[in-house]
Amino acid sequence: MQPQCLTRRYQVQLDVCLLIVLCCMVIFLSGCSDLLSGIPDSPTPTPTNARPTATLITARAKADSQGIPTEALTRAQFEKVQSIMAGMSLDQKLGQLIVVEYIGNSYQNGLQYMISRQFVGGFMYQESNHNFDPPYDVASQVNALSRQTMHDAKIPLIIATDQEGGLVNRLYRFHGSLPSADDMAASGKPSVALAQGSQSAKWMLELGINTDLAPVVDVHTVDPAILESRMFGRDPKTVATYAGAFLSGLQNNRVAGCLKHFPGLGAISSDPHAGLPTVNRSMTQLKKIDLAPYRLMIQSDHPAMIMSTDVLMPAIDPTLPAELSPKAITGVLRKQLGYDGVVITDGLYMGGISQRWSISQAAVLSIIAGNDIIEGPYSPDLVASVVTAFKHAMHQGKLTMDRVNESVERILLLKIHFGIIKM
Repeated sequence: MQPQCLTRRYQVQLDVCLLIVLCCMVIFLSGCSDLLSGIPDSPTPTPTNARPTATLITARAKADSQGIPTEALTRAQFEKVQSIMAGMSLDQKLGQLIVVEYIGNSYQNGLQYMISRQFVGGFMYQESNHNFDPPYDVASQVNALSRQTMHDAKIPLIIATDQEGGLVNRLYRFHGSLPSADDMAASGKPSVALAQGSQSAKWMLELGINTDLAPVVDVHTVDPAILESRMFGRDPKTVATYAGAFLSGLQNNRVAGCLKHFPGLGAISSDPHAGLPTVNRSMTQLKKIDLAPYRLMIQSDHPAMIMSTDVLMPAIDPTLPAELSPKAITGVLRKQLGYDGVVITDGLYMGGISQRWSISQAAVLSIIAGNDIIEGPYSPDLVASVVTAFKHAMHQGKLTMDRVNESVERILLLKIHFGIIKM
């Protein structure tokens, strides 16, 4: 047995050693916390009626250009949306779900009424609708019209076109011919697609356009291809690479981009403008080919929007065209592929839809399916019929207020994210 004094001395030494070890551990762990500070915390669950849109949140860098942390910026954006929505009437909310077209080159001939009195969420410029006929064949005149529409809107507008290049070149009147998707991919340089997306964005902003319903991410798998040179390639990786570069060119320059045509038109053998095409592929084939670009791009490229289209894919839904199908939009796009951004329909006047449903009928089915915006009405009468159909569906319990609010929230967040609504 050791003497008591020695035992106490050893105990003191042991206590000192333990204290030194603990101090070292504290210093080490504080250093680790700095190393881990770049890794985000687990997301805090939010109520279902107060949920930031995941796709727009992940699209942001860790801080904005002024150095404001992403979390604070996202919270501020969400609070802004809630503030706007608190002051909106039902008609204003339903209007946000509609993007219109207009015929001719007169603002007063319908478009002004749809914006100022029917509260539509946006409109499209279309060369084929004669929107760029004189005097709107000059960029400054188009810009002046865009500014007038914004002045007349209660909530700032999505002002869109579908500028792809090649065959679908809405800027031809202003800037001449541009390479198609096929041409961009043939260059072998994704930087070519990035440059064209960037330049197109700058040209569109000069016209007051803030949204481009492009790029096409259909995979070219049949010949002759109905979409011809509008596709970037014959395999999903090539499509995702070049479409992703084009999309980055748009969105890095504050123009919202849109992947299309979900779930895929690369294998169609008939024109959806004339009738409803069918793609008879198994679900395994669809996942490997048609859906693959979406799976690749949703997480890496953060598309602001995705356009659904009128194609029948029996493996997904044997009854309804994809853009009207809850199985396709909510089941596949939202749940399986994890997309929580804005989904917009293709033109609901196209033959694949209009042969069976009116625009107002298709509009209701589209929102129930999980789309956020319906595209296609081109007159105040058509907008009125859509709004009436929405209200009737709500009265019947087919369309809920929560479902409407969910879409309005996504749309307003997109508008804030791209500077359409100012913070």
